[in-house]
Amino acid sequence: MKQVMGKIEQKLTDDQRSILKQALWDMNLTPEEFFAIIEGSSTRTWPDRGFCVARLVESVNWFKIVTIFNPKVLYSVWDDARKYVRAREIREGMDFASRILQ
Repeated sequence: MKQVMGKIEQKLTDDQRSILKQALWDMNLTPEEFFAIIEGSSTRTWPDRGFCVARLVESVNWFKIVTIFNPKVLYSVWDDARKYVRAREIREGMDFASRILQ
């Protein structure tokens, strides 16, 4: 991590950047900005954490996601993210996993 203009910026590997870019195809964010939003260290108001977590779980394979994020971080935001997820199967899977991990 490095300090950039008063903010801590996560240093991502090339593989992690590539994985996160799968969720950013139509967003004007860097993988580092997207990571910071999900981790809760960004001061941006939009997109918010819930939207970014929803975009991540809809766009990226779960087994790749957990190489970057601790699942507990994602589940802590799930109540806010759920409303943005369009795919019923993903909502139900995350609901189930959230209950198991609590």
